Amino acid sequence: MIATPAKLTVVRSLGFAAAASIAVANMIGQGVFLKARAMTCNVGSPGLMLGAWVVAGLLSLCGALTLGELGAALPQSGGPYAFLRRAFGGSAAFAYGWTGLFIGSPAPVAALAAGAAIFFNLAAGSVLDPYGFAVRLGGVPIAVAGVQFGAIALIAIMTAINCAPAIVNGGIATASAALKIGMLAAVTLAAFALGHGDVAHYATSGATGTCSGIAASVRSGLPGFAAALIGALYAYNGWHSLTLVAGEVRQVGRTLPIALIASVSIVIILYVAGNAAFVYVLSPVTIASLAPNASVGVTVVETLFGPIWRIIAAAFLFASVAATLHVTIFSNARITYAFAEDTRGLGVLRRLSPRGHVPVNAILINSAFAIVLLLAGSFDTLSNYFIFNSWVFFVATGIAMFVLRRTQPALPRPYRTFGYPIVPAVYVAVGGWLVVQTAISSPQASGIGLAILALSFPVYYLQRRRPRV
Repeated sequence: MIATPAKLTVVRSLGFAAAASIAVANMIGQGVFLKARAMTCNVGSPGLMLGAWVVAGLLSLCGALTLGELGAALPQSGGPYAFLRRAFGGSAAFAYGWTGLFIGSPAPVAALAAGAAIFFNLAAGSVLDPYGFAVRLGGVPIAVAGVQFGAIALIAIMTAINCAPAIVNGGIATASAALKIGMLAAVTLAAFALGHGDVAHYATSGATGTCSGIAASVRSGLPGFAAALIGALYAYNGWHSLTLVAGEVRQVGRTLPIALIASVSIVIILYVAGNAAFVYVLSPVTIASLAPNASVGVTVVETLFGPIWRIIAAAFLFASVAATLHVTIFSNARITYAFAEDTRGLGVLRRLSPRGHVPVNAILINSAFAIVLLLAGSFDTLSNYFIFNSWVFFVATGIAMFVLRRTQPALPRPYRTFGYPIVPAVYVAVGGWLVVQTAISSPQASGIGLAILALSFPVYYLQRRRPRV
């Protein structure tokens, strides 16, 4: 009798350092170096700008405390996918996986790769510019600029790295997180020690500067603070990424919640201190008058050390964004893997590599979709839809914790949310407010995002009629 080969499963190989590093490396990318200008224009004062960083950080921490309980109780790949499935059933989980497959996973990968390629080109003296070419996609001619070619090459490199075992990528994430923390801490300390700044900058009010590209409707009051808060949340984006790889974390009931809380707390301190340093060196009016595509962090480094350091700072930003791209591909592929585990007709995407037990096919399909978005040049728009839909699911996940507490009180919970029910209630309430605020301020993007989400439900019921393969 021939024995049936055992089904491959992911390997729990990530310890505390690697787990926390995945979240840190996912969060610290380019947002902290870019968002101070727009946020200063939104609120008009350094105090309110720094306040938005604190509030966004605390909201992310509330989310980490909430998802820490869910991740410890349901330590499976895909994170929110498993939480929504247990609380609301297969259709809700399918909607999350559907959005992740077509928008949630490839759009941020495309955007990060493009950003990294821009910084690389800046640091390398426009070396990518001559490498543009033309391709035909579905019979449509598409011109590929040199920076796009560099972004595609970077996606390919990071995809190949992610096909290695999880323990290898966990080590890379640990090194990346250390680099990012060291880089941001060094800029912060240098700004205060060498910046010859002025503490009077913190008392400035009404510092709008030129504020190019910032609508007058979001330059003051509650709408302005909401816009600043959304900008800060963009920089914190990725705090939940550890729950996506929960199936590969060792001693997950203890490691996951502590790593989540520790990583978000570290990033809050770094972000608030870093932006305080930026304001110390540059006046709020100067910050608000920078070009829309300028990096406040690069400008501060150039002010401290001279023009030549602008290139060095761009090189460090390239490394930071490339590292975020690496962990984004790593974590988002687990959403697709979990989605394929439950979805008929997607058997090829739930297969694991025989040696590393890594969802290689899920990684490859996500990267392929990202390259298509990059070639189509539509990843910015799709990212806007993703941001709206992601917060819809963040709120749903917070509600799922309340549902599971009531419907499944016997579910083993190695960690229970600190401050329950206030902490998750604040997370759900503020997250819901942000969803409504985004729907009001960007009705077209949110409407299309909701249409993509709504399409998942008929597809879910249609695919259930197919035989499982």
